[in-house]
Amino acid sequence: MMSKIVLILFSLYLPIWSSRIKEVLNLKNIYFSSLTETLKNHSQQSDQINAMPVALERWQNKLFLVTPRFKQNIPATLSYIDISNIEELKNKTPILIPYPNQKVHDISEHNLTSVAIVRADVCDRLWILDNGKVNNKREMATTIHVYNLKTNIHMRTYSLGHLTNTNSDFNNMVVDVTSSTCEDAYAYIPDSDTYRLIVYSWKTNDSMSLTHNYFHFDPICGDIDLGEVHYQSQKGLFGIALSPMGRNGYRTVYFHSIASTMGFAVSSKTLHDWQYEKNKNVYEFKVMGSRGINKQATSSTFDIETGVLFYGLLIQNTIGCWNSYSGEEYNEHTQSLITLDKDQDMYPSDVKVDRTGNLWVLSNTLPIYTHNNFEQNLVHVKIYMTPVRQVIKGTICDEM
Repeated sequence: MMSKIVLILFSLYLPIWSSRIKEVLNLKNIYFSSLTETLKNHSQQSDQINAMPVALERWQNKLFLVTPRFKQNIPATLSYIDISNIEELKNKTPILIPYPNQKVHDISEHNLTSVAIVRADVCDRLWILDNGKVNNKREMATTIHVYNLKTNIHMRTYSLGHLTNTNSDFNNMVVDVTSSTCEDAYAYIPDSDTYRLIVYSWKTNDSMSLTHNYFHFDPICGDIDLGEVHYQSQKGLFGIALSPMGRNGYRTVYFHSIASTMGFAVSSKTLHDWQYEKNKNVYEFKVMGSRGINKQATSSTFDIETGVLFYGLLIQNTIGCWNSYSGEEYNEHTQSLITLDKDQDMYPSDVKVDRTGNLWVLSNTLPIYTHNNFEQNLVHVKIYMTPVRQVIKGTICDEM
């Protein structure tokens, strides 16, 4: 009897695996269409394109997909799928509709060159981070574009050219805003190759660059073995997620590097300090703890209702989670794992909790696409979506 009790207590400290997240779309082939075509009219599809969706965002009935111009001849770098009837799309190849129209994707100084990430805010604006690279060569300056999602009208362009170094790699962004602070929004943009964080202020239309040792990679965690692809990574700061607004008017900003298993945190108050000094503000940054061996993470997202922090674990092709409201420390024993596809070659490229409490995950074969030859007869992108409460039910990440 005693041994049984000990076993039960011991199991409470182990990560609990969940497979409750459901695959809703897979994209074996990538097709683009003009705005006049519809998802039902497959006879008007354009030619299949050698593109790789790497990020997603959901706003109302639009599921945005980002296809950077890693290679030539990709007609659109930001598109959307109409998910009004997402169940009908499950066994079909959806057509990607260029956003806001095809003309904006013609490469020029004022158009979209190669989008890396998009995020929709509570003010119904779409923030677009364009890294300006085509076929791994910089063609334009890294730029922020903002669109009004209700009207599809372009609102603002802001160039980050003055903060872009030769080795800069901007591929992620999170927007810090509430419905009552639409004119005082901030965007946080990690530079994973120069170990900096770019902070952009909507109100002042200005930006600054922050540095900290916690933005660097861990050399012990740089060995990335994904089965078919094995490489050394020196990627630093990448994943960023935001807690709810605290009573002091600021958020906790959770962040991590790709080639690392550590989690860190800092108050957004520190990031809003335009007088930031590395040596003076160094102790504002906090060490949360380690996720454990082989748990290097990519994108992250936070569910405000349950307090759960989600992050893609790239080596295991799983989603990790930790409940910030539970009062438990951040370590490998207080986190759960959410299984995705069993295929070792898949990679959790992006995770996002939408405004209705659904967890979205985009898993792809990006490392194979960038390191090896791209084969069109494989399923290269899978998209999962399930309500957060259903995903975490019965796991360590469940509500206490």
